[in-house]
Amino acid sequence: MTHDEEPRLLVLRSMAAIHRYLDGYPRALPQAPDAAWMSLPEWLAEGDDCDEDHFHRALSLGYPALRVPEDEDRGATGTISPELARRLRAVPTQRCKGLVAVALEDCGNHEAMQQLNFLLRDRVLPVIATAPVMRALIARYYDRDEDLTIVHQLGLDPARETSEKEVERLAREMPIVRIVGGLIRDAIRRRASDIHIRPGAQGADVLYRIDDELVPVRRFLRSLLPVLVSRIKVLAEMNIAERRRPQDGRTSVTLEEGRKIDMRVSIVPTVFGESVAIRLHDTGGSLLNLEQLGLDPADRVRLDDVLARSHGMFLATGPTGCGKSTTLYAALLELRKQRINILTIEDPVEFHLEDVQQMQVNRVAGFTFASAMRNFLRHDPDVIMVGEMRDRETAGIAVESALTGHLVLSTLHTNSAAATVTRLLDLGVESYLLRASLLAVMSQRLVRKTCPHCREVETIEPRVRSILGVGPDEVFHVGRGCPHCDGLGVRGKLAAYELMIVTPAIQELIVPGVDMRAIHETAVREGMTPITKAAVKLARSGMISLAEAWRVRAE
Repeated sequence: MTHDEEPRLLVLRSMAAIHRYLDGYPRALPQAPDAAWMSLPEWLAEGDDCDEDHFHRALSLGYPALRVPEDEDRGATGTISPELARRLRAVPTQRCKGLVAVALEDCGNHEAMQQLNFLLRDRVLPVIATAPVMRALIARYYDRDEDLTIVHQLGLDPARETSEKEVERLAREMPIVRIVGGLIRDAIRRRASDIHIRPGAQGADVLYRIDDELVPVRRFLRSLLPVLVSRIKVLAEMNIAERRRPQDGRTSVTLEEGRKIDMRVSIVPTVFGESVAIRLHDTGGSLLNLEQLGLDPADRVRLDDVLARSHGMFLATGPTGCGKSTTLYAALLELRKQRINILTIEDPVEFHLEDVQQMQVNRVAGFTFASAMRNFLRHDPDVIMVGEMRDRETAGIAVESALTGHLVLSTLHTNSAAATVTRLLDLGVESYLLRASLLAVMSQRLVRKTCPHCREVETIEPRVRSILGVGPDEVFHVGRGCPHCDGLGVRGKLAAYELMIVTPAIQELIVPGVDMRAIHETAVREGMTPITKAAVKLARSGMISLAEAWRVRAE
């Protein structure tokens, strides 16, 4: 940093500038076209990825920042493997006089620094790189080389479009089999719930969804995209020749330790090629019981009272991927302790439960949620679990079942517990039937737990504090990012929820044209803790950041 009053950050733009920086270390590098000292406004104007946090972090650590080098000099990039570069989010750039400059996304990652110092032998001098810069560096110096090797092995011509027949043949070649299998295994190892392959003008990006955040993994050459997509189509038993229409498929993979992972595959055509999304589901994963859901003691008593009823309807609601099925499975584990007949209809069956008769939707055969429910009533059930109430017919049969001596569990897509009432009325359920059948609604969101290994004090805007009702002196924590959490700052998830018990006061409000706000306010007076307050409570306990509570707020 210079001696000017205004703090300035050294920004390097070429491999030559990095080499000069090492050669003159620890003396200051003079201003040059490829090495400039920048104030905060100049840094923010440098690019959309140049934020204030990066600027201040680099200044506090005393490290320069790196932009994408303009030259093609490979420097010291060959000193670590592509796998290690992707895992550590680190790229050695230049070596000089016993020093090695390493571009790092997180220069505060002490474990990564120790590993790099050991492997590279020289003293590591970190250079801060933003996430887009790191993606560009890894794509340039590692992904491209690997892809060109594979293209050469397969005999592909990057300048020529590959024929459908050739693509089908290449999809079964070992390099492609190894790449796709490696992506799936790596995603499972990193606890990803989804794999995305996004085609673009420059190539195809691979991203994993880890704890609800899309994490870039690598970029493939565009010439490899059709072959990779075809390999996935082969695995999911799709039509390889069809590239103009969306396709859905399923497959599974069994890991070495015996775990079976189900995969739901969706492929849609885009202007740059076919886009792939793969949902990963560990069928051998452990189910949570009611004790492990993290319910408030008072709510646990209320929920036990609901599940002890012989008839009525309990609904878990919220957006896709909020843990609704996990809540229903926990309820089934509790109900299974009784000597009763439990039937489920699901799409798909996510976990297999002993002593529970589970059925899977088969639309080709005409076996839908509604048709299954009609047959269930002749199968002497005590408890019926319906995977989702999507239409008027399914909702109507579920309500009728709840009124005729059955306990019905199901899910619905609504944003709040109170909105569930209006949603069911919109689906055509009569208000008098709903008053007599609905027992309780649990609306929930999944929040990401702060990584305990890299917690630091969170900076919070006064406006956010005011809206969430927290004091100016209250301290909250956020994860900085470390190897334990894949640099995300979060690891694992838990539910923030609101449990609305349908009391006589709420029943009186269930009429045509009901005011959702009136139901919500009455539920709060009757003991319901709203989702937003539940999330803030988790933030006060240190389990999540206040930013996470702000993200899932419902009001």
